[in-house]
Amino acid sequence: MAGNREKIIEGARQLMNREGVSATGTTRIAEALGVSPGNLYYHFKSREQIVAEIYARFETGFRESLIAGLDRGITPDRFAAFYINAVDFAWTYRFFFAGQTDLLAADPALARRHRAFQMWSLEALEDIVSMLAKQGTAKLPRGRAEAARLRASIALNTWLTWSGWISFLKVEKPEGALVRGDMARGALQIFDVFAPWLDPAFEQAARKLLVRELTREEAVA
Repeated sequence: MAGNREKIIEGARQLMNREGVSATGTTRIAEALGVSPGNLYYHFKSREQIVAEIYARFETGFRESLIAGLDRGITPDRFAAFYINAVDFAWTYRFFFAGQTDLLAADPALARRHRAFQMWSLEALEDIVSMLAKQGTAKLPRGRAEAARLRASIALNTWLTWSGWISFLKVEKPEGALVRGDMARGALQIFDVFAPWLDPAFEQAARKLLVRELTREEAVA
């Protein structure tokens, strides 16, 4: 039974990524996965329950990715990896970002969970800005209030660019299917939010690593 549950969760994620949330109710999911409606309903009573399970995996993975290794300081490699991981998560769970307004409106519990996750993420991003400033690889204003304002602005603009990138691509390419390579521009766009405040040598090293990894991923995709 556990195998069927995993099959439904992963299959539904892939199906919603391909066909969109509005086109994938429980009947369509069961049909696409070759399972009976009864088998699906044994594990999940609604599409919202499936989405909530997928979201839980996304949230857990992203939280771990964002804070992993920070206790050892932020190297250019670690900084570049943050952007790679961010766009990987956005791509893997792109159905959520493309349809989050409808998904959150349909499930108040999911909306509350996502709101809490968003608040946590913004705080974590501010902490990363502070860490970079303390280790001398980012320059913030000297005044406490101005430094706090800039930390909050960098965190918010990073979040907005990241969480809105899939929606932007959907508008940009209304007739074309999105491909993994579309995410490379997004990673660089997010990186550019913080780049002006980084130490030039650190910024150049991180950007070089980021571009190299994005080029490698695009070649494989």
